Amino acid sequence: MIELKELYLRKGSVVQDYIDIAQDYFVEINSYFKIVDCNLKFCKLMNSQRKLLFGNNIIDSVHERDKVKFQNIVRNALAKKFKEGLVRLDLSDYKGRAVTVSVKLNPVLDEGNNIVGLFIKFSPFSTRSEDSEVNSLFMSIYNSLTELYTIYATDKKARINSVNSSLRTILGYSSDEMKGRHIADFLVKNKEQEDNIKALFKSLDKDGKFSGEVLYMAKNGEEIPIHLSISNLVHNGNVIGSLGIGRDMREQKKLESENKSFALQVQNQSRLAEFGMMLQGVAHNMSTPLTGIKSSAQLQHSRLIKFRELLSEKYGGDKSILQSIDDIMKFFELIDQSVSKLSGIIKNLMSKARDQQSLTRETLNLGLVMEQELEFLLSNQFFKNKVEKKISIQKDVPLIYGLYSDFSQVFVNILKNAIDSMWDSDIRKMNISVSYSEGSIEISIADTGKGIPDKIRSKIFEPFFTTKPKFKDARGDEPTGTGIGLDSVRTLLRPYGAEITIESEVGAGTTFIIKVPVAQNQKNIN
Repeated sequence: MIELKELYLRKGSVVQDYIDIAQDYFVEINSYFKIVDCNLKFCKLMNSQRKLLFGNNIIDSVHERDKVKFQNIVRNALAKKFKEGLVRLDLSDYKGRAVTVSVKLNPVLDEGNNIVGLFIKFSPFSTRSEDSEVNSLFMSIYNSLTELYTIYATDKKARINSVNSSLRTILGYSSDEMKGRHIADFLVKNKEQEDNIKALFKSLDKDGKFSGEVLYMAKNGEEIPIHLSISNLVHNGNVIGSLGIGRDMREQKKLESENKSFALQVQNQSRLAEFGMMLQGVAHNMSTPLTGIKSSAQLQHSRLIKFRELLSEKYGGDKSILQSIDDIMKFFELIDQSVSKLSGIIKNLMSKARDQQSLTRETLNLGLVMEQELEFLLSNQFFKNKVEKKISIQKDVPLIYGLYSDFSQVFVNILKNAIDSMWDSDIRKMNISVSYSEGSIEISIADTGKGIPDKIRSKIFEPFFTTKPKFKDARGDEPTGTGIGLDSVRTLLRPYGAEITIESEVGAGTTFIIKVPVAQNQKNIN
């Protein structure tokens, strides 16, 4: 049988390759406890390259509780006082986790047969138990899965006897808080979930396994979706418990929601584009008759002026007749003014429809964009007549480069949320401002609505999250929601590096503050 020191002396041979691929940990140290060489298995344990381990003290690789013990063993071996026998201790891997090993040492001799170091073989050590096969299987699975997977084991009565760190981290409980409790204690209990729990245990009793999605309840109250696979643990033909392996579905659910939200946004943008084209056509068709009405009113007004002059010359200016003519002239003046106002609205409408359809970036004045959106919101009678508005817009804010529709949708979504939040408020006030300060354009929209509770503030930008009722559940004119408005706000502003902050107090109102950095959004402005 080849001794370890002989293996060492035959470096460069196939035996050296054997040492590198062996399942044991091989380390050579000098008389100062410094690492001179090691195999790949030891490098993996320390998660480090071989050359970076050279010169490290071997004692640093031993678990804290066994450092003194191992130090004495090495000193005795260097002094030729080491007695052969099985020595068990714990190494400490790169994460500080204990790795139980048995130790065998062989001296490294110089040409004069003086001990100049040690060649150490650390062999993985596992204790046998009554259920060693089951335990070995469980630990193999337990240690091989990543932190993305949760693992627990139960006894025959579904009481937890082992949980991995991933499950403890996700739920926020310690091992002591979970051990001994029924696994159902950590599942969400509602009508739908109760059916799932019954199906879970029914499937385990009938088939010895279960696979499906369940909701765990974390210590902080968060509901966590987990895809759970459970199988009975069988030893010597008897069911001794169950093993559950789960995968955290939160990230996948989030991506699915975002994809669905994005699809809806694309669909909505397509519909908006179609609507915009139709709106432009209607507005264009309205312009022709309005021009005729305006021309006719101006013509009749001119004729009445001449008619009034003729009457004055012929009849000496009868006051009652002249007054009647003046009243008619005022009527035509009103028609002319109304048509002019309506023409201006149509012109703005066509401009907005054209801008909304544009997919070409252009220079934008965010103050003017806000003014235009507010003008169109005046068609909302609640906003126009029942909300006290204080508007402060700096007209000369720096120009930035972007899509008009990005910012118009952002402003409308936040403004509409603010209006909806005051639907049943006693005080209805909105403060809207656009200004430039410290390198950013700041847009502030404040309302006196119901406010946002702290427990849901982190969720308001999530796709499809809304506190508003669905259309079918709304009371009268109560505002309804889909939950994609604020999600689209965040999505649309992300390319511009904009920062969104929220200040809110329940019962007092909410303020949304958007800061759009100017410098990074002026790169394409000549």
